[in-house]
Amino acid sequence: MSVELAEDVILYYWREIRKSLSGLSHSRIHVTNLGDFVTKHWKIDEKIEMLEKWEESNKLKGMQQITARFKTAESLFDLKNLKKIVEEENQRKDFIKLHKNEFKKHNTDLESKGADTGGSEE
Repeated sequence: MSVELAEDVILYYWREIRKSLSGLSHSRIHVTNLGDFVTKHWKIDEKIEMLEKWEESNKLKGMQQITARFKTAESLFDLKNLKKIVEEENQRKDFIKLHKNEFKKHNTDLESKGADTGGSEE
């Protein structure tokens, strides 16, 4: 493999990692050898609140203002979608915890005292 190809692959990889980290489409991003990057739900709420206040207070006209309002609206849309993803992930986790606890309750019957079927000599 040539050095140029290796550099292109590495640059592409890190460019995609930066896009994933700065984009608002995933609630958790795993980077090998670095760990998981998780979006905090309270940060999403803070950012949504801040952008909504900014949107309300900036009703001026002009091309720059229209562009800024469009970007704000786009960010709000992305943040609200991300918030929905985080809530769905939390519901999934709660569902797993609930069923794991139910499974543990049902398995306690197997641990009760009874005949030894393991073939011990006692």
